[in-house]
Amino acid sequence: MKVFLCALAWIASIAAPRAEDDVLLFTYFRDNGQHGVNLATSADGIHYTPLNGDQPVFIPPAWPGQNLTRDASVLYHDGVFHMVWTSGWTGRVFGYASSPDLKTWSEPRQIRPFLQELAEEDQPDNIWAPELHWDPAKRDFFILFASTTPRERKDADGSNNDGRPGSKYDNRMHITRTADFTTFTDARVYFDRDFASIDAVMRIDEASRRWVMVIKCSRDESLEWMPGRNLHLTWTAGMDTDHPEFGPLTGPIAGNHSPMFSDPAPRRSMAEGQTLLRYQGRWLLVWDEPAGAGFQLAESPDLKTWTYRRDARFPFAGKTFHGTLFTAPRSAVAWLK
Repeated sequence: MKVFLCALAWIASIAAPRAEDDVLLFTYFRDNGQHGVNLATSADGIHYTPLNGDQPVFIPPAWPGQNLTRDASVLYHDGVFHMVWTSGWTGRVFGYASSPDLKTWSEPRQIRPFLQELAEEDQPDNIWAPELHWDPAKRDFFILFASTTPRERKDADGSNNDGRPGSKYDNRMHITRTADFTTFTDARVYFDRDFASIDAVMRIDEASRRWVMVIKCSRDESLEWMPGRNLHLTWTAGMDTDHPEFGPLTGPIAGNHSPMFSDPAPRRSMAEGQTLLRYQGRWLLVWDEPAGAGFQLAESPDLKTWTYRRDARFPFAGKTFHGTLFTAPRSAVAWLK
């Protein structure tokens, strides 16, 4: 009986099933992210249509040196849209704002997740692609993001993007948590397999009662050990997101050295900016080939067997990048056409 009640409690803790009128939404940005956050929608998860006349629904705040809206991650929870984004290529903050309808926004705020008292060697050179998640077990939000610190860049372990100690990028995935978007836990390294990585996103795999993570290895594709610019999967041993036990990496599943890419030229088939969502009974994986053909899409019934949907369509004007899939009640975004 105790086991049965625990199972019921876990099921109840998962977000309620999507209503029939829920709409699938997708964020993206143009150029360098200086124009704002755009939205698209899809009825089938394969073919996407821009919303709001393909114009931004959110404009970057005029923060000196932090006036971009790249990599926007949106999550709808308890009647509120929460959004985080990359506000600059370098710096120690990311952006946050909320909205009831993706039209009227709160005053944007800069979130600084690293303690100011940390030594300079442990301060971030950058905060990239913050990805927002709701944890139904802990009843709070967690944000994963990639940062390079001078200490990591210079530690001579060969994990840097180009394999050379001291080079510009040697990102690791970090985490900060919040229950109210007012106070945040101190940032700490969350996932580290001794290689530079970015763009992690996690989703609950309800069938196996665990979380799945899709992550980019950002190392050069020509390196002998852990050649990158591709996507990998890993799973937790359970539902604990605070101290997860991640299993072995599986992949690469997309990008360089993988079965799914649109162009054989190594740099053109680089995969990043991935997003994952279970929708209409199957998993959707969307990623970006920023130097090649742009957005790509695959679907899977079980996170093991993938079908590369070369017929996927993202008919957005100009060069667009890095989206996040999410769902919301149609009534919450009724103004969007």
